[in-house]
Amino acid sequence: MTKIRLFNKEAFLGTVFIFIFLWLLQASNLQVEVVNVFEQVFENFELTDVYYTEAEANEGFKFEPNVVLVNIGNLDRAGIAKQILRINQYKPKVIGIDATFVGPRPKNPAGDFMLAQALNQVGKSFVMATMPDNWNVETNEFDTLKLPYAPFAAKTDHAHVYTGILTDEEFTTWRDFPVYVDINGEREYALAVKLAEKFAPEKTKKFLERGNEKETIFFKGNQKFYFKLDIEDFNDPEKSFELVKDKIVLMGYMGDGYRDKHWDADKFFTPLNKNSVGRGYPDMYGVVVHANIISMILDGNYVDEMSDSFSYILAFLVCYFNAIIFIWIVENRNLAIWYNAITKSIQLIEAIIVMFLTIYLYGQFKYIANFTLLFIVILLSGDLIEIFAEIILRVLYKAKDKLKK
Repeated sequence: MTKIRLFNKEAFLGTVFIFIFLWLLQASNLQVEVVNVFEQVFENFELTDVYYTEAEANEGFKFEPNVVLVNIGNLDRAGIAKQILRINQYKPKVIGIDATFVGPRPKNPAGDFMLAQALNQVGKSFVMATMPDNWNVETNEFDTLKLPYAPFAAKTDHAHVYTGILTDEEFTTWRDFPVYVDINGEREYALAVKLAEKFAPEKTKKFLERGNEKETIFFKGNQKFYFKLDIEDFNDPEKSFELVKDKIVLMGYMGDGYRDKHWDADKFFTPLNKNSVGRGYPDMYGVVVHANIISMILDGNYVDEMSDSFSYILAFLVCYFNAIIFIWIVENRNLAIWYNAITKSIQLIEAIIVMFLTIYLYGQFKYIANFTLLFIVILLSGDLIEIFAEIILRVLYKAKDKLKK
């Protein structure tokens, strides 16, 4: 029986063969039926989503004490103004709203006046929502920024509420967000970032020093992990809102009642969705996603991601290791007849290890291990190495023998 050789020329060539095969497969844009089926079933699913399923099942999420959610429902501007005035009486640290107020309401000037007055009372402690517009393909930036109606923006601050999800991607899971957008050289920060900065400037500074234009969201949880005030709470003149004192108040649409569970205008799919595979109902309102981003900044739970270069190196090394073992099996007659059983067992064990590591690294270290290429290499290495060893190597050896003669 031949010995396993750590430095193996055939294994190296076999590894190169697999990567060339993958490159050609990608370059040819060939539609593989098996791959298509998996893409349809696991669309928008990532292995790190399993972490959230396990965390919720094991009560791993922690309550957020610093953020209060306020549902504005379908209130008009006058109704929202009354909410703001009521909240402001209890001295929150900062208030933000996940709703754009572009232009006046000619049919209800009184509502515009009331809202402007309420916002002026709060001043710079209130952050209005803006929305970038007119994407320029040439500059890879937005050309304009939709600002709030001038009387509303006169004394308040503002920040963008762009999700980073295109309008035609309604079934896309919301996983990351633009920390800022550039508008004609001016930087507009995200609403959650601006609110966190006003509440905890040092923590936000540390977050911004990461220098990322886009950040993956580490979710704390859905609505039950936040203080909430619904529309009906404001109908009680005797109700105290002392809980908002010195906190971040985040106002936004959460349906007719924040307990509603259905499709809605500002509801998104997130990694916390009960239906990890396939597609059910969207699970989180946009304002709650913004709250999760704030929590991530305040807790310092930033998500880091494996670089592409390290991902390629790791995939190559594991592929080389598999090639050494698999070619050794082919070269040994007693083991060769069991080739498929042995290699498939090794591949299964490796795949399970990769899946476990993906979930473990994300849960313990907030680290996204980019194992996609590695996973593909593991799945294909057994069959491709067999083809390489039984066909290509034999052809190469015969050609070499003929040259010697």
